[in-house]
Amino acid sequence: MVMTTGTAIALALAAAAAGTEYVNTENTADRQDNAAAQAIQNQSKIQKQADTTVDAAVSKLAASNASDARTARLQDYLQVLRQNKGSTDAGLTPTVGSDAFRTDAASAANDTNAYAQKTAGLLSRIDAPQIQRQQEGFDYGNLATDLGLIGRESQGQNFLDQLRQSRIRRNAKLDLAAGLMSSGAGAAAGSGAASLASGLNSTYTNDAGYTYNLPSYGG
Repeated sequence: MVMTTGTAIALALAAAAAGTEYVNTENTADRQDNAAAQAIQNQSKIQKQADTTVDAAVSKLAASNASDARTARLQDYLQVLRQNKGSTDAGLTPTVGSDAFRTDAASAANDTNAYAQKTAGLLSRIDAPQIQRQQEGFDYGNLATDLGLIGRESQGQNFLDQLRQSRIRRNAKLDLAAGLMSSGAGAAAGSGAASLASGLNSTYTNDAGYTYNLPSYGG
């Protein structure tokens, strides 16, 4: 069977319409996949930030001990003693009296200073655990604050990613072109059918020269 020009045009337009719709669908799917992959990468990056923050806090907690707190508090006490040593020694080391008296006074001053330093050491040991726990409490509070900020960052990023994905649409121009080509295919197919019907209603002349009127198949 010979294909009419209208039928060929109709098939070509139909194929072009289908191809355009396919390309548009694939492009849209690709953009959606890329946006979803980017959203996953964004959340993964934020999760790594949270993991790093937690790891740092855990490492600091593992290294926490009362030694540092005891040393710091002892230095505080000794600093106070040094600041007041002048006035304390002045009262215990008079410049008057016999040599024996001044010697005994100096010995008493040394004993007083030694006792003060010993007491400072004991007090620093008593204070150290409490200071350690306070510092750990501060660290826990800072960790909770940092994780809260990271959580809000994650929520904000997720909102932006969801918004970006929701705005991905099919290319309206390609859909319009496919629709026009589909309409053109239908029109061309109708034209081809009309031409075929017109040909069937024509006459036919055989080899002997006789002419016959072919029956009509038109509507």
